[in-house]
Amino acid sequence: MLLAVNEHAHRGKGALQHATAALRRAGHDVTVVPCGQGKGALADSIAALRGKVDAAVIGGGDGTLVSALPGIRRAGVPLLVLPLGTVNELARTLQIPFDLDAACGLLHGGRLKPVDVASVNGHPYFNEASIGLSTQVAERQTEGVKARLGMLAVPVTTLRSLRAMRPYRLEVETEGGSRSFRTVQLTIANSYRFGAVVENAAARLDDGLLELYSVDVRTWRDALGVVVALARKRFAQASCVTDLRGTRFIVRSSRRHRVSADGEPVTCTPAEFTVDKRALQLFVPQDGGHA
Repeated sequence: MLLAVNEHAHRGKGALQHATAALRRAGHDVTVVPCGQGKGALADSIAALRGKVDAAVIGGGDGTLVSALPGIRRAGVPLLVLPLGTVNELARTLQIPFDLDAACGLLHGGRLKPVDVASVNGHPYFNEASIGLSTQVAERQTEGVKARLGMLAVPVTTLRSLRAMRPYRLEVETEGGSRSFRTVQLTIANSYRFGAVVENAAARLDDGLLELYSVDVRTWRDALGVVVALARKRFAQASCVTDLRGTRFIVRSSRRHRVSADGEPVTCTPAEFTVDKRALQLFVPQDGGHA
């Protein structure tokens, strides 16, 4: 099997040696793939091992996973996640243990779960892709900021981004027609949870559907309503949030807007969002991973 670990992740220090030793003790042949050699390098290194390995073990945060995802799909192997990032949204969704030995143990003691893979302009992702506020937040969440603030990096960078954020217009083509949105944030989610705070129990990671959320905050009451809805885990029901469900969305704008996927900048508008149902298998706990 192949192993790639982002040693610059929040919990990445010493994780490569730890994981390598744990996997070899369990009797696995381990091929270590360098991580962090530039955009696309990790995916290409993984894809080059197609037919030579039977699983991919990737250690890092959601950004590391989305960087590795194209290569994992090309290699055609199941994925084991070692949660080493700041938020680890996918790992939390699938109830993957944060303890490295326990996570490695899923190769024998867990089960394989098929999950959907979403894409924006051909760039695959697991959790969500966004235009607007979260893109600005992602750009402010540098490795240094995340290392210094930990979980506080999310609210701190969000507040800083809000001060500079202005609403804009987006045209969205859906399966049922076209709609215009005035928004500060447009998110196309694949999973039921994202952004460290957003949850929508009606959505799943294996239902073959995408959820579109548009947030139109015009007053402080709107902002407060979003905060309350987040606290009650009813984000989609907030009065200033529009929620649509579908398998394909095309987003257009009068000027180009950056699109981030799982916290990583990947493309710009116009942007086409699609979903590939149950396209990848992940190792999850026997009694978990039901998202």
